[in-house]
Amino acid sequence: MRLALVHGRPHLYEGWSEAELERAVTDLAAWRVRRFLLLNACGGLADDVAVGDVVVSTEVVDLQTAPPKHEPPRLPVCDAAVAARVAAALAPTMPARAGVYVAVPGPQYETPAEAAWLAGYGDVVGMSTAPEVRAARRAGAELCLLSLVVNRAAAVGSHEEVLATAARFRAAVGAALEDVLCARWLGLTGGLSTTADPSSADSPAASPT
Repeated sequence: MRLALVHGRPHLYEGWSEAELERAVTDLAAWRVRRFLLLNACGGLADDVAVGDVVVSTEVVDLQTAPPKHEPPRLPVCDAAVAARVAAALAPTMPARAGVYVAVPGPQYETPAEAAWLAGYGDVVGMSTAPEVRAARRAGAELCLLSLVVNRAAAVGSHEEVLATAARFRAAVGAALEDVLCARWLGLTGGLSTTADPSSADSPAASPT
C-alpha cells in the first residue's frame, strides 16, 4: 500500500486564503490521488463522546464560511455504513463511532453556551478540515475523516493540556491506520509504505492536524 503523507495543516484563523487552506489536497489531487484519509483533533459535543474517542465523520457542518440565510453547508464525507465499518475497525484499539464534525473559525475555544448550540449540529467540533473536504469533493475524491476527541467542548483547562492529550493518543491512532484504510477501501491490501508514488491513482493520502 503506497501513501503520500502530509504533516500538519494551516488554519483559517491564521489568515490563510481559501486556496492556501486547500493546497495540500488540490496538489495531491492533481497528482491523481483519489483517496484521502484526513485526521484532526477536536472537542466533544455529544454527551456520549469522551476524551480518547474517535469519531468517524459522515459529514462536516461548515460554520467557517459566511453565515448562511438558513442552514450551514453540510459537506458529505462518507455514508453511515462506511463510517460504521471504519469505527468497527478502530474498536480493538480505541473507542470509536460514526458521527458529524462541526467546523468553526476559531481560534478561541467554545463557551458553554456556544457548545450547547453547536451540539445541535454535530457530535464534535474543531477549527479545521472543512477546506480539505471541499477540495476533495470538488476533485471527485473519496474520503475518510477521523476526529480524535482531546477535550470536552467548553471544558478546556489550557491549550497545553489539549496538546498533551493529543500526544498521549498519537501512537494508538497511528497503530490503527492500516486497519482504517483497509476498512474504508475494501480493495486495499498490503502493508503501509511511506515511499508513495503520488502519480498512482491507488495512493491514499493521510493529512493529520
